[in-house]
Amino acid sequence: MTPSAANIVSGAWKASAGGIFAIIVFGAFINLLKFAMPLYTLQILDRIPQSGSIQTLAMLTVIALLAVLSGVSLEAIRRRMLVSWSGWVNRLVGPHLVEAGIGSASGGKTPRASRGLDHLQAIRHFIEKSSAALFDLLWVPAFVAVVFAIHPMFGTIMLLVMGLRLLLGYAQHQLMRPDRQQWSNASREARSLVDSAERQGDAIGATAMARNLSLRWLESTRTKLAERETSHNHDSLFAAVNTGLYRSLYVAGMGVGVWLVVQGNLTIGGVIAVNIIMRFGFRILDRGVRRWESLNRARRAYRWLRRRLNRMQSDVFENEWIVDPGQPLVLENVSHRYRGQRRSVLRRIDLEIQPGKMLCVIGRSASGKSSFARLCAGLMSPRRGSVRLGDIDLSTIPASKRQQVVGYLSEEAQLFSGSVRDNIASLAQADKDTVIDAAMLAGIHERIEQLPEGYDTQVDDRTQLLSAGERRRLLLARAFFGRPRLVVLDEPAAHLDRPGRNQLIEAINTLKAGGSSIVVTSQSNRLGQIADQTYMLGRRKQNRSASRRDQVAAVETLQTVNGPAITKEAL
Repeated sequence: MTPSAANIVSGAWKASAGGIFAIIVFGAFINLLKFAMPLYTLQILDRIPQSGSIQTLAMLTVIALLAVLSGVSLEAIRRRMLVSWSGWVNRLVGPHLVEAGIGSASGGKTPRASRGLDHLQAIRHFIEKSSAALFDLLWVPAFVAVVFAIHPMFGTIMLLVMGLRLLLGYAQHQLMRPDRQQWSNASREARSLVDSAERQGDAIGATAMARNLSLRWLESTRTKLAERETSHNHDSLFAAVNTGLYRSLYVAGMGVGVWLVVQGNLTIGGVIAVNIIMRFGFRILDRGVRRWESLNRARRAYRWLRRRLNRMQSDVFENEWIVDPGQPLVLENVSHRYRGQRRSVLRRIDLEIQPGKMLCVIGRSASGKSSFARLCAGLMSPRRGSVRLGDIDLSTIPASKRQQVVGYLSEEAQLFSGSVRDNIASLAQADKDTVIDAAMLAGIHERIEQLPEGYDTQVDDRTQLLSAGERRRLLLARAFFGRPRLVVLDEPAAHLDRPGRNQLIEAINTLKAGGSSIVVTSQSNRLGQIADQTYMLGRRKQNRSASRRDQVAAVETLQTVNGPAITKEAL
């Protein structure tokens, strides 16, 4: 039994406590060992010339080298620990984010898994690249205290320069934030343009859009380069000022140190040693300030991930999701509109589809057929009302259990990159007989057997091994896999020839005979004729049940508006 999603974050913190403590302890030793260099400098410049002991010099040199090697080794171990921690977080959280982003229902829009993984990557980048620098900030006061102990003037200089560095870092963060956002937006736009073009390469080639698209990409890239140039100019300016602060610290430290030597209050070895300590402390602060933006990104990502994970359904109660096969699909007072829309796409729908029955939903383009299908499949929740199988709200069924209950084919479904078997079983480990049964229902089994490696043949949505109609049948097999309790098909006859449509009707009748409830959106009067119930969308008196005669008349009207009529013989 896996932990509930709501406990993932708290469980991760508890599991990480020991590792975080170890990293802090390692950081303490790493920073304490940095004092070996100034102590070594102090000893060899002040005592060795007076004593003339080569043996003491050799011993001090060996001790200093051991301290340096120990510090470097501990730093390497700490980095490996942080990389391991980052990988562990990815393994713990990543699968839940993918499941939540792809499979979970939401109020109108399913959060994309890629967004969650981007946030997870921001956290991982912070852990691997920036967290050590921020942990080291805990030891800056120790360096300042030691410098003050040597002489208050050094401590005052160090605090003054560090204060200026903090102000510089704050100013850089405020000034650079708009540049970073604009640069990010321009990069995203240019990348999205190319990705979209690659997915529609044939259409672009056929319509001679390539030239115009390349010009659009160039414009986006030009904007990106302009924003990047501005950002780099600002970076260069702040880097120059920061370098000036660092050198000023050295000059001020040496000047004050030599003045104290002249006054007889300090030795030359002490001057060099205190300057080394001051520069170590400044570098630690500087590294921390440079990583501040990474911390902010990680904090925003963490808040997003925490909210997302806390909204996920718990896997603890998955075994309780048992649907009574005798319960109907019920849509009760369902209304829905998407964010930003004033008018509802669907309004006041009340329907009940009994097991072994079929509902055919018809309507013009943009009348809400696909939204209706998504609601019935539990992929989103209605703004008002409920969609249930018996007493169970479909949108609350965990994604890992949904395939056992609902088979769904969207109008724009595509093949995954994987084997034919993986595509039918939705990447799950499945019994071969169940896979073959789904393929036979869809009428694609014989064609699969003719492929080079049968059900193990690798395919994707661009494969040349299957025609558009055969790919559609393969997608239908995915919806039929396991003969689920509810099958929702959005325009299932698209790309199918006459034998394919006949096979679809035969599969629907087989599933109905097995007790499945079928919901189909279609403008095909052939599918409407085999339906037990029909429902029309997009009229003035929107969303009313229709008799079979009204449904056929509506289909003929739609065909007149949307294209040439489809006769029974053509189907």
